Amino acid sequence: SQNNPNPFTEKTEIKYLVPENANQSSIFIYNMNGVQIKEVKLTNKGNSSITINGSELEAGMYLYALIVDGKELDTKRMILTK
Repeated sequence: SQNNPNPFTEKTEIKYLVPENANQSSIFIYNMNGVQIKEVKLTNKGNSSITINGSELEAGMYLYALIVDGKELDTKRMILTK
């Protein structure tokens, strides 16, 4: 799902759905140059969420992608303001 709130300053929540039969899943965060800057390995299956702290990143626009068993399921944009 789209992160909330967006844009954010302090923290934002990304809700996701990982199929029960998945082996590996992660959310990758990329800058607008396509450089991966963070990977969050997901341990929960089904509906869950992660929190991204604004202090971990520089202000700007980012892409985040849900990758399950090597396949991209969805990609969204988020904006961090300082």
